[in-house]
Amino acid sequence: MKTRRLLPAVLALAALLVANQPALACTGGALVAKDGSVAVGRTLEFGKPLDSVLAVWPAGSEFTGQTPTGKNGLSWKSKYGFVGPTAATNHDMLLDGLNDQGLNVGLFYFPGFAQYPEATPENTAKGMAPAQVTAWILGNFATVAEVKENIGKIAMLPVVLDLIGIVPDLHIKVQDPSGECIVIEPRGGELLVHENPVRVLTNSPEFPWMLTNLANYLNLTADYPANKKIGNLELSPFGMGGGSHGLPGDFSPPSRFVRMAFFLQNALPQASSSEAVGTMFHFLNNFDIPPGTAMPPAGTSEKYPDYTSWTTVSDLAKKHYHWKTYGNPNVRVIDLAQALQAAGDKMLTVEMGPQSNDSFTPSEVVTVTP
Repeated sequence: MKTRRLLPAVLALAALLVANQPALACTGGALVAKDGSVAVGRTLEFGKPLDSVLAVWPAGSEFTGQTPTGKNGLSWKSKYGFVGPTAATNHDMLLDGLNDQGLNVGLFYFPGFAQYPEATPENTAKGMAPAQVTAWILGNFATVAEVKENIGKIAMLPVVLDLIGIVPDLHIKVQDPSGECIVIEPRGGELLVHENPVRVLTNSPEFPWMLTNLANYLNLTADYPANKKIGNLELSPFGMGGGSHGLPGDFSPPSRFVRMAFFLQNALPQASSSEAVGTMFHFLNNFDIPPGTAMPPAGTSEKYPDYTSWTTVSDLAKKHYHWKTYGNPNVRVIDLAQALQAAGDKMLTVEMGPQSNDSFTPSEVVTVTP
């Protein structure tokens, strides 16, 4: 099978920057509570506002895949209802989402490593744009096992996303209510499925490398270091925070992957999905990229610094979808069952709130009285 020519990762990233494309960096993870319920969370960093809205798609919705040739790709009708944030007004392109069976799907940027097949008459018939895969999975499947069994029936084709002017390099995290998790990566013109025992995903390089890299941090511990005596000098940890010494704190994809894996591994027992949702938001606060802390190289004609435009957490047991945005950090939630009832037989949208890096305003003014 012929594949789209792949440049080395560094050159691919440089090409994107020279073309004035925004930098992207997302972090995702999942917590399993003591009662078996699952909370799945992620951030979105895009460098500029995507103006996402929540699209609520009822069961029975019809979709058609886009292809590079302009011909229609795979057509399907959704079996399940679902909700998720869009890529601007592309309502069938969801960056994250939750369906009424409790399945969660998230798209994550995969720069320099996605290898999509060239369009052919054979794969065009089952083809779709990379960002349409979320709707296909959420609309058709209830479990990770079902996704694994059927993922070979589609082709992710290199369709240019008008919003950014390029083919988005993406890989996919799928999580179900049982705790099972996989990562799907387009490599060598095929969709490779990797088991995800740590329930974490960031960006490049490939997912197997990310798992192998965890071996570099086997000595990391949340425990305080023990006191140590050198001659007559006794040394002890400085105040709070003695544990997790050596945990990488930068915003590179490997560092964020290690950091999220460490947080999840050392999470205190969560009694319920509600507690896990709250804890996931606090974990994700550690991946919130303030504007100006992750800048593209000098010399680009326009700068799009990374910043966190929105954060979401899905409660897979209650089918509740929570989110906050840069401009409104208060957590809001919709009940998917109620939203689908309101939608009836038509897609509806819900505003997420302001997402640009200059949009913050207090959501409530508190009047102080004697």
